[in-house]
Amino acid sequence: MLRWSIASVCMGGSLESKLAAAAKAGFRAVEIFENDLTFFSGKPHHARRIAADLGLEIVALQPLRDFEAAPEPQRSRNIERAARKLDLMGELGCRLLCVCSNVSPEAIDDPDRAAADLAHLADLARRSGMRVGYEALAWGRWVKDWTSAWDIVRTADRDNLGIGLDSFHICVRGNAIEPIADLPADRIALVQVADAPALTMDPLSLSRHYRCYPGQGDYPIVDYLDAVTRSGYRGPLSLEIFNDQFRGAAASAIAVDGMRSLRAVGEALAARRPARGEAPLPDLTPLPPAPKVEAVEFVEFAAGEAEARELVDLLEGLGFGLTGRHRTKNVDLFTQGAVNLIVNQEREGFAHAFSLLHGPALCALAIRVDSIDRALERAAALECQSYAGKIGPGEATLPSVAGVEGSLIYFIGPDGPKWRNDFELADDTPSAGLLRAVDHFSNVVRRGEFLSWSLFYRTVLGLSLEPQVEIADPHGAFFSRSVRSANNGLRVALNIGEGGATGVSRFLDAFGGAGFQQIALATDDIFAAVEAARERGVPFLPIPDNYYDDLATRFELAADLIARMRSLGVLYDRVKDGEFLHIYTRAFHDRFFFEIVERRNYDLFGAANTPVRLAAQAAASDAEKQVAITLER
Repeated sequence: MLRWSIASVCMGGSLESKLAAAAKAGFRAVEIFENDLTFFSGKPHHARRIAADLGLEIVALQPLRDFEAAPEPQRSRNIERAARKLDLMGELGCRLLCVCSNVSPEAIDDPDRAAADLAHLADLARRSGMRVGYEALAWGRWVKDWTSAWDIVRTADRDNLGIGLDSFHICVRGNAIEPIADLPADRIALVQVADAPALTMDPLSLSRHYRCYPGQGDYPIVDYLDAVTRSGYRGPLSLEIFNDQFRGAAASAIAVDGMRSLRAVGEALAARRPARGEAPLPDLTPLPPAPKVEAVEFVEFAAGEAEARELVDLLEGLGFGLTGRHRTKNVDLFTQGAVNLIVNQEREGFAHAFSLLHGPALCALAIRVDSIDRALERAAALECQSYAGKIGPGEATLPSVAGVEGSLIYFIGPDGPKWRNDFELADDTPSAGLLRAVDHFSNVVRRGEFLSWSLFYRTVLGLSLEPQVEIADPHGAFFSRSVRSANNGLRVALNIGEGGATGVSRFLDAFGGAGFQQIALATDDIFAAVEAARERGVPFLPIPDNYYDDLATRFELAADLIARMRSLGVLYDRVKDGEFLHIYTRAFHDRFFFEIVERRNYDLFGAANTPVRLAAQAAASDAEKQVAITLER
């Protein structure tokens, strides 16, 4: 039967912790890498017992390297080495030995010799009721492609010898995927699954450091598994990921991510079969469908009394008006257009704890979905941590799950305004204002968290991923990748902190971890919105004059338009017939900042201007530090 499996090499830590993490995440099968046994304090049969107690089947032992087509005396030593591996497998209780194509410079270019060696190994394995899987490594000395490996397996002609398929090696070499569907199912020994980013890099380095889970990279994993299952294969589908960040993270988190990725792939795979008139795959438990994310309902900030006063001044300067005060809590609601911002000054509970950890911060985000029940079922199925806070009599229940760095994501149903009943609304409702909606956010995350959170947004919330881009910073560079809902009601740019003095790294230091750094607000008239905000004293980020001189050379813009942008600090970008005008506030306590944007047939995020913003923020930060030093003196 088809079943999800994970290789021990995907995770860091001891073998015991890896097995426990895999079982807790819902895996029922594992591959064991021999290094994990080498470092294991017990005997192989102890590992077998631990796995059995956790409900885990050990489906394979990895790997037997540089075995086939070797010259003598290495060939004879390889046979002895293989016999010891088979003995080890007997103790471990697994029945499949995985053999990688030979990478040794001494390997002989002789497919018949390779087939004879593998046939001999299969005969040895048969005595113990074991099987052998032969896999082509993309950097193999002579065998690099799955088709070459299959030719050798067929020539060897042993029913307990099959081909091992690995999506990484197949995709990185650009091998054809569709012919996999024509393989005899009983001759596929094992199917391994790994994604990777589309980087120009030698396959060995890419494999050893940048493999990732399905959906985190750029390979056609669903196409691959579709071909595999159409062959009739019904064995383990096993993750095999070599990634420095994975090994440095908690095994429990990496295992959960692995299961999330596989279940999402299974969902996409299952969706293809009815269109071809095929029955569902009964062995793969279907996921509850992803919710349809419609809009951002509200944004919640946590702040102490002093910071809250400053934040309210900033919000009012941006044109927000006080709409209501919570009936039982020290929580205020500010609105403008369709934007709802909540300032939480409670001295206990989630928001207070969040502000103690991070200072004044965006602590929660509420999104409107078409079905709260479906959103919660999906989140639970994907092992998301839920949260239920203290509520008073008659107050709305707002179900939520944990987001980046322990922030919350609330789910609000189509009848979203019910949560407003918790507030005593002001008699004089603020005017509509010039800011009409939340446009997007940015999350700053550590390098080791980037893949996890991109996977979270894609699988749990059903958002789509945009291509990754590299952005220059005056103090280095960082990577960014955007996620968005189908209707653009929720857009988030994930920015990766690499350390050093880049803007995203400074945020991580100031914030004490990952979090929301940017809240972009949409307007239909940026000049009117900025002029009004400046009159109310909003401190916008100063932009160097040189930027506008350069702008005049890059685009054919009217001189009076450039002069107006220069006087206000508005930035500009154009792609084809689309225009983007935007401006940034100064950072609030080095935590977050607001952006005002006006889109004119433009669907990007103004990345061309990001280096300018980063340089201006770095200069502003340095100036503030210098003022502080002067005042101390």
